[in-house]
Amino acid sequence: MSTPTTTDATNPAAPDVEAPPAARSDRLPYRLQFSTTAALRTVLPLAIAVLAVSVYTDSQNPAFLTSGNVQNILSQVAVLGILVAGQTLLLIGGQIDLSVGSLVSLVAVVSAKLFAAGWSDTAVIAAALGIGVAVGLVWGLVVAFLDVPPFILTLGGLSVFASLALVLADNKPVPVADGLDSWGFGEWFGVRAPVVLLLGTLLVVGVLLHLTRFGRTTYALGSSRATTYLAGVPVRRHIVALFTLNSTLAAFGGLVMMARLASGDPRAGAGLELAVIAAAVLGGAALSGGRGTMVGSALGVLVLGTVTAALTFLQVPGAYQSLVSGGILILAVVVTAVADTRAARGRGVPTGPAARAAVRRLLPSATRRSAG
Repeated sequence: MSTPTTTDATNPAAPDVEAPPAARSDRLPYRLQFSTTAALRTVLPLAIAVLAVSVYTDSQNPAFLTSGNVQNILSQVAVLGILVAGQTLLLIGGQIDLSVGSLVSLVAVVSAKLFAAGWSDTAVIAAALGIGVAVGLVWGLVVAFLDVPPFILTLGGLSVFASLALVLADNKPVPVADGLDSWGFGEWFGVRAPVVLLLGTLLVVGVLLHLTRFGRTTYALGSSRATTYLAGVPVRRHIVALFTLNSTLAAFGGLVMMARLASGDPRAGAGLELAVIAAAVLGGAALSGGRGTMVGSALGVLVLGTVTAALTFLQVPGAYQSLVSGGILILAVVVTAVADTRAARGRGVPTGPAARAAVRRLLPSATRRSAG
């Protein structure tokens, strides 16, 4: 009778063996990678919705689909889109930041104050982005090393930043006579500057998410933090990087907001955090982490911007606009949940009552093993 042979991974003559997890950390499972089929499931309905709303509104008001109005819509959602780019990374990584709206207000006010004090454009940009980096580092370090829930932490930051913005601005907008005018009112390559800044941000962050190891690690982290850690990935460092990048983009959005308004308005970012999460979720990002695409989030922003503009063109009262936007978000969440449930059933994964029954069957046996 022959005895089974064992292989030694340290012996050069031994047969090939599976590499340890740390050596394979840059080759994550296929299910964590960008899935074209899954993305199209989200992207196509959103694109069709934007097209349908645009065509209908244009039929009622021919000025809707003009080049000027399209650029106007994109300019209006430029800050929202920049924030969504960072929030998408966080959501995919299983994190969240509710302070981005008030951080936009704070950065806008501080930047306006610095311009009033005679600072140059370069110095103000550096100071504003420095605020974003500092805030992101604090959030990331606290979440990663102290295990503080990011929802509660950044919710507190929302109130703190909003109050600081009001105090620094003396509860009124701070005018900017001459500062970053080209960002707010200029045209680059024949396109309005805020639109160029928006598209450039989405492109750069999209490449980072979908075509780099950083993005693959972000998907893995959101799917399973424990598994990612066991794969040899420095999880805490990656969480800090995600929060730092997100807050830096929020500070950049604050600069764009100040440039567009030609003032530092302490209330300019109020409510933006909810719109950011709504656009990301509408675009297919999961609050539980591990799922989302930059294209989907960009279309989520475009849907909200198009619907808001369409309601204005159709002279719908403002009170109904929030109702429609909220209804769209609820519908998107429900449709996504139903699609996920069907996909899980197709893979044979128990859901709902079946999952609870499976857990109840496992509990007695687990109790007996622990008692033994």
